[in-house]
Order: sequence, then structure tokens, then C-alpha cells
Amino acid sequence: MKTRIIGWDVGGANVKAARLEGDALPAIVERPFALWREPTRLGEVLREVGAALGGAPRMAVTMTAELADCFATKHEGVASVLDAFAAAFPEVTLDVFGTDGRFHAAEEARRRALTVASANWMATAALVADHWPDAILIDVGSTTTDIIPIVSGRVVARGRTDPGRLRSGELIYTGLLRTPLCAVVRFVPLKGRRCRVAAEHFAIAADAHLWLGRIDAAEYSCETPDGRGRSREEAASRLARIVCADTEMIGDAGVTAIAQHVVAAQTRQIASGIRQVLRRLGAAAPRTAVIAGSGTVLARAAAEKPGLAIDALDSRLGTAGARAAPAAAVAHLLARELEQ
Repeated sequence: MKTRIIGWDVGGANVKAARLEGDALPAIVERPFALWREPTRLGEVLREVGAALGGAPRMAVTMTAELADCFATKHEGVASVLDAFAAAFPEVTLDVFGTDGRFHAAEEARRRALTVASANWMATAALVADHWPDAILIDVGSTTTDIIPIVSGRVVARGRTDPGRLRSGELIYTGLLRTPLCAVVRFVPLKGRRCRVAAEHFAIAADAHLWLGRIDAAEYSCETPDGRGRSREEAASRLARIVCADTEMIGDAGVTAIAQHVVAAQTRQIASGIRQVLRRLGAAAPRTAVIAGSGTVLARAAAEKPGLAIDALDSRLGTAGARAAPAAAVAHLLARELEQ
């Protein structure tokens, strides 16, 4: 009988977990959690999510939470996450996945913090490589986009740290929900002319996608910039505010023009990263994109720009599994290792 495993992807804004039984993922939980505000509550959140999944004797962990600015260093962040797991599940064996493509025991992970820091992309890519030996993984989440090349069944990403991945085009800091719009665009169209935007946290990507009907209010799972609600009307107010206006001043057409411009800019940013990766690989560059994450609508549009064929990871993991791909992936990878 195969061991029940819970795979975890612990981020600074979300905790995602998937329970693996055999080859099935019968339960997946995505829990928004602003770690930087309440770092001491992480253990409590982990216990609650673990209980919702029914528990497991083995847990596979990957993380990006160490980047949260409540931690002075990544070593401190990794240690804090591991402390939270030890407090929440003192009797459970923990396996921590690294950018070296290997699992590490908890104490080894503490010593090799930079190896296990921000390794969730490698977990997803390693699983994708089992099924698509030549592909570009494009995983668009709420905050960031991973663009990971796989050639001849091997993950051939150039970057191994976040700074290295930002340089290589393999990490793009734009996502479906949390990206501030002033970080996406410097100008937007307004009444037929270009208008500069305010460098203020007035609106985020979720507002543009909600207004355009690309997500619904339930999918707007992060906090709103102004603390108000998640209706289309409230999103419109936030979008108008980036040009220091309101909806009475610019109307629905003005809001739509802003939202469409923002989405197009996000798509171009991701496509630029894809092209950078493809150029580096030259003739060996795959021509198929495997899309995953909550932002597949962005991933698909960006992959189409350089003419890539498109497959979706949900064909292997299901819709919920593909949204929480790193959590599902580390569970599958650990199960494979235990079998071997």
C-alpha cells in the first residue's frame, strides 16, 4: 500500500497543499495567508490546512516564503518555515525539496537554506519533464511567473536563485492577482491619449482581470489595495484611481481601456521572458509550452506570441492540481522516490 503524502508549497502570500493517495489527488487546499504580517501564525495555519486534508505520515515541502520581508535573510526564513512545520507536525517525517532536484531532511535543509529556498519551480518542472521531455513550463500564479525550459527530459534552467532567475528571464514578477499596476505600466490610454499613472498602490492586476471578466470575485482571493470589496464596480474605482480619476470622470469605456492595456502589458512581459529563454537555447529550444497555475489565461496568451504549441498541466494533475502545481508535484516526486 502506498504511503499517503501531503505536498506543500508555502509562499509569502498563500499556502497550498495537496494530499496524494496512490496516483490520485483527492484533496487540495489553497489558503491565502499574509505571512509577512503574522509570521508567528504559520504553524497554526499549517495545522489547519493539514487537518482539512486529513493528515499524512509523510510530508513533502517546497517554499518561497523565505523571501517575505519579515525575515532578515533567506536562512532565517527557511529556518522559520521549518520551525513552523516542526511545531505543527512533530511526529511527521518532513522531506524538503531543493533546486538541486533532490529531497533533503529537515536538518539538512536548515544547513542548505539557499538550496531549498524558492525551489517550487524545480518541483513542477521535474514532474513536467516526466511527461513532456521537451517543453517550456509556464506557470503563472497570483504574484509571479516561472518560465522553465526542459530539453531531452532534463530541466535546463540557467538560474538557481531568484536573482539568477530574474536575470535569465525564467522568473517574471507579474501574476494574475497581486501585481501593483504601477509596476506593470507607466502609461495607459485615456480619452484617446497617453496618460501617466500614479506611482501608488491604488490597483492590482486582479482589478483588471475582474473588470474584464477573466476572473470572478471568488477568484480575487488576495486583499484589495483599498480594503474595500471585490465587486466589478469597486474594481473599476481602483482602476480609475491609477490615473487619479474616478469612474464618473472616465466612465466604463475608460476603465475598460485601462484594464485591457494592463493585461496586454502583462502578456508582453511574460512573452519577453519566454523569448529570452528560447534565444538562449537556440536550435534546442522546445516548441511546446506546458501551462499551469491560476493564471493560465495569461500563460496561454503569452505562449502564443512566439508561436508555441500549448498543452495544459491540468491534463495530468486536474484543474485544482495544476493551480497548485508545486504542491502536487512534490507529493508525486516523493511518492516516486519512496517507491524506488
